[in-house]
Amino acid sequence: MRLVRVVVRRFFTERFFDQAAQTAYYLLVSVVPFLIFMLSLMSFFPIKEGDILGFLEPYAPGNSYSLIKENVQAIVAGGQGQTMSISFLSTFWLSSMAIQSLVRSLNGAYNIQRRLSFFTGLFRDLGVTLIFMFLVPVSFMIPLLERLLHLLISTEVIGTIEVLTPYFKIWTVVKWGLGTLFLFLFFLLFYKILPNGKQALRYVIPGALFAAICWQVASVMFGEYASSVNYTRIYGQLAGIIILMLWFYLSSVVLLLGGLINAEYEKMNKIKAWPRS
Repeated sequence: MRLVRVVVRRFFTERFFDQAAQTAYYLLVSVVPFLIFMLSLMSFFPIKEGDILGFLEPYAPGNSYSLIKENVQAIVAGGQGQTMSISFLSTFWLSSMAIQSLVRSLNGAYNIQRRLSFFTGLFRDLGVTLIFMFLVPVSFMIPLLERLLHLLISTEVIGTIEVLTPYFKIWTVVKWGLGTLFLFLFFLLFYKILPNGKQALRYVIPGALFAAICWQVASVMFGEYASSVNYTRIYGQLAGIIILMLWFYLSSVVLLLGGLINAEYEKMNKIKAWPRS
């Protein structure tokens, strides 16, 4: 409970909610170029456009998902060769700005003063951006893995499963389990390499677990809320963008809370171990 109190207090007193808003803005302006680049890149692999957009569908609020889908499909329809080169450059730059914002926020969570020179720090952030840009496509292999498991279950043991319990319940657990496992590993790497300084793996597990679970829960709950509230009446045609911005803000809050949990968990464990050293 002390860990929770400290994390919540720091989140508000050190104004991490402002930093979450900054990160959400960078994510907003980079999401469409990033998805266009992914669609262009995935054309070289046995992955369909629906797999990539479908990966977002369970998490993105309905209006926002429709907005992303329509824009991406309209731009990609204009030609993939030129689109890929342009979208890569814009995605790389805009994504690096989001990464730099997250690095500054996580350094603040650990109270780390960045001692790298401007260009050294910039090249490091660009390198981290490249890692995540080429790591994210791996996540789009999950729909293929789901389809393979679905086929195996259907052909081998579906009869037994139908006798024991409704098939769709089993498949829902498998599907969300795969997604949660991937997100946990993704956030584990995220919290390991983003802050400056060396982070022990055991100290980033709590934040990664928190982010993997809470991001999914928060996204689903926000999606239900957004679908029940008529934002169009207030914002008109901007409703989809506003909802998407709120979703990115909520996601950024979860990411920064995970970083604060890791920082405070590490600090508390080192304080406990200090008298014995």
